[in-house]
Amino acid sequence: MRGGGPLVCLVVLVLTGCSSTPSRIGPPAATPDRTPVTVRVGHVASPLWAPLYVALERGYFDKLNVTVQLQAVRTGQDPVDLVSRGALDAVVSDYSARMFDRLAGGPSFKVVGSLAELPADGTKPLVMEVAKPLTQSGQVKTLADLKGRKIAIDGGAGSGSGYLADLALKSAGIGLGDLTVVDLAAPDMEPAIASTGIDVALVPAAYTAKMEQHGVATPMGAPPPGSTWSGVLYGSKLSGSPGMRFFQALVQASRDLRGPARTSDDTIAILTKYAGRPADELRAAPPFDWRPNLEPDAKTLAAMQTTYRGLNLLHYEHDLPDSRVVDASYAKYAATAVR
Repeated sequence: MRGGGPLVCLVVLVLTGCSSTPSRIGPPAATPDRTPVTVRVGHVASPLWAPLYVALERGYFDKLNVTVQLQAVRTGQDPVDLVSRGALDAVVSDYSARMFDRLAGGPSFKVVGSLAELPADGTKPLVMEVAKPLTQSGQVKTLADLKGRKIAIDGGAGSGSGYLADLALKSAGIGLGDLTVVDLAAPDMEPAIASTGIDVALVPAAYTAKMEQHGVATPMGAPPPGSTWSGVLYGSKLSGSPGMRFFQALVQASRDLRGPARTSDDTIAILTKYAGRPADELRAAPPFDWRPNLEPDAKTLAAMQTTYRGLNLLHYEHDLPDSRVVDASYAKYAATAVR
């Protein structure tokens, strides 16, 4: 998976120093202790993980006796594979088709929380951008006219981005299966559209303005407000008090990121430091939203299985029940613990 795109970035956490942590997935204890723990966090820098960066910078982990060590995730690593076989304790990633296939193989991890959400206020952090020659000539007047053409998606059809692109296309009566999908990183989308190799792309807002200013593409639709596609996965080694406290700090930070605070000078400074993106770019791009308790969205997870199955990307026969996919107990705890 690549950095730079909001849908393909991920965070990997490895828990150390937790001798009392159970080696199983299960609900957290009623009252977490404050035994010091160290959590090594690997990340591909992105604004998608704003709660993590804010929690670090504002000391929310430290207050809960959780020491977080950031480390980069190497290119080519498969975080879902690592968490499913216990090599890592948790990952934060988009919900890919690969993730569901791994879950179907056994209960080695669970989705415990959601992350970025498309805002309900109508702003669009992600936009379907259509090659301008197609719109100027009248060949493409609506997204439905893209049937049979090529679409660029960061991460491909089996990524969270693929799911979002399918949602946008379905609003016009077609689906991702009606187009040819090309896996392309966000920075490469503008030149690909300009060279006429790509007809449409799902583009992060940081790149849409430049495409439009350069006369390369025309915005035409977006995934619906309220959509989620990424979240927090806990493996078999992360549960109990360490898992509760880590999630509590994330939720505390997510509360800081609601409303105007999403684009405050302080928030922009934190994202510039940790996400490695210019401050002007971050100010110009519509920010993501966050659920108050980062609770997992079981309906989205079920809908994603339907989408991936329709694209022939899943390798198990029947959709997984919520109990095989989701553990909402950490979000429920944080809802009472964070004031």
